[in-house]
This record gives sequence, structure tokens and C-alpha cells, in this order.
Amino acid sequence: MTSILDNPVIQSAVLPLLLSLGLTGLIRLVLGPAFGIRLAAVAVTLSFLVCQALIQAPVFPPRSSSQKLPYLVAGALLLGLLIDSLDLRARVQQTAMAVLAITGIGWLLYGRFDRIDVAGWILLPMLFAAPMLAQQRCLERRDSLDGGILLLLASAGIGAITLIGASASMAQIGFALMAALGGFLLWNWPTRRFPLNATVQLSTLTALLALATQMLFYTKANGWALLLLTPLLLVDRVGRNMESQALRALLVTGTAVAVCAVAVGTAWMMSEPSSSGY
Repeated sequence: MTSILDNPVIQSAVLPLLLSLGLTGLIRLVLGPAFGIRLAAVAVTLSFLVCQALIQAPVFPPRSSSQKLPYLVAGALLLGLLIDSLDLRARVQQTAMAVLAITGIGWLLYGRFDRIDVAGWILLPMLFAAPMLAQQRCLERRDSLDGGILLLLASAGIGAITLIGASASMAQIGFALMAALGGFLLWNWPTRRFPLNATVQLSTLTALLALATQMLFYTKANGWALLLLTPLLLVDRVGRNMESQALRALLVTGTAVAVCAVAVGTAWMMSEPSSSGY
């Protein structure tokens, strides 16, 4: 069993998908029709944290940026659970995302700010703005699959770009997040059953922010390719007038896949031999 769990494909694809698929249904069954539906998406974060621990065992106290990632996601999980349990307003969720983004960037880059060049200081506001805008899109389209598709393909794109230009273990984490989101989204297509709640939005965006920060400031991964993923923030505008939500979800997914293909293709064409420094 240990040898199976050590397989990178199992850790970053099969296990998170199956865990998320099973836990989503289990949470709904155990907590009932009210809390069960509201908190089912917690399965995504729980599945991701389990698989992340298999990919890289947690270290306390964390020292490197990669060791800090699970603690940031766990903090986002607890904050999101509080918001979802109390059914707080969207403004509270947006404030929580801002706090998580500032905390995450500050902690990951602690002790390195004096070595950031001009380009890095230009990138920092963009790193902060991206998860804030992504969350806004998720909140505005909470009645559809758009937010989940956005997060799914963002995870896939970051994972692929990281694999090309940075680190295989970092790429595994991105793919594990994608698979965990995929397990949850399978419950919601073609019929939407569970909302993409604050817990999964905060934790997923925190994980993506941490991976992007590591890529840009601790590796030689291609920053232009990462920038080319930003059109994902607009995929919810595709086919907004379509009557069939199932077909529209396929169209939005296809558009998001095309955006990722351009970004990943750019990373591949501009790749050069490099080693991770995170």
C-alpha cells in the first residue's frame, strides 16, 4: 500500500479525485440537507491537504516557502469554515481573502523583500489582485459552475507551467488541487447540487497564490506564461445567454482549456534548463 501511495500519479491525480468525490457525498450524508449542502465543498480542501502531505510531509516549524503552503491552506480552511457555518455575507469573505493574500505573500517572502528587484515590486500588486478578482468572479457566478471551472483550470495551468520550468513536486501540488476540484465538480454536472462555498474558494485561491509566489520569486519558471493565465478570469462571460447550463459548462471549460494551452505552450517554447531555488 505504501508503494502505491508513493506513486506520483496516485498522489496528484487518482487519490485526490477519489477522496474529494467520496468526501463530498459523505459530508452531505452526515450533515444533512442544510449544513451538508452548505459545507460539502470542504471535501476539496481536506482531500488536497491529505495529498499534499503525501507529496511533501509537513514540517514544523516551516522554514522554506513550500513548507509554509499547507499551513496557509489550513488557516484558510478554518476561516472559510467559520464564514460558511455562520453563513456570513460576501463582503466578509472578500475581506478574509484580502487578509489571507497579504499574510500569504508577506510570510512567503519574509526575509527576501530587500532582494526583490523592480520587476518583482511590479508583480506583487498583481499577485494580490489576481485572487481578489478570481473570488469576485466566483461570488458573482455562484449559481453556476463558472467559479469551479476557473479554479480547476487555473490549478491545471499553474501545475503544468511549474512542471516545465520549476519543480516536479510543486507541479504535483497544483495537479492534486486540480483533481480535488474535479471530484467536487463531478457532483455538480450536469445538475448543480452543492455551492462553491467560502471554504473552498479561500483555500484554493490561497494555495494558488502560494504556488504562484514560489514560482515567481524562488524559481526560474516563466512569469509571462503565468500572466497568460489571467484571461481565465473572464471565461464566465462565454455563452452567458445559453439556456442549457450543462452545455454552457462544456463551452466555458473548452474556452478555459484553450487559455491554459496558450499559457502552457508559451512556457514550453520559452523554457530553458533551470533548477528550483525555493
